[in-house]
Amino acid sequence: MAQIVKLVNVIIIFLSLFLVARNVEGIRRRKKCYNDFDCPRTMCPSYLLVKCIVYNCKCCVIGTYED
Repeated sequence: MAQIVKLVNVIIIFLSLFLVARNVEGIRRRKKCYNDFDCPRTMCPSYLLVKCIVYNCKCCVIGTYED
């Protein structure tokens, strides 16, 4: 009986780790955009510029990326 309880606990822990690891990728996804105005201004620190590059919002150093 104790082995069954241990097995259930291991399965629960394994599944929860899998779900957390899968959810971390969702945090890193960039917002889809069509132009620079679609990107949130709070996404980058003040010394970086938010740009829409290939339908993804990205932080760029000011003056390094030309449209």
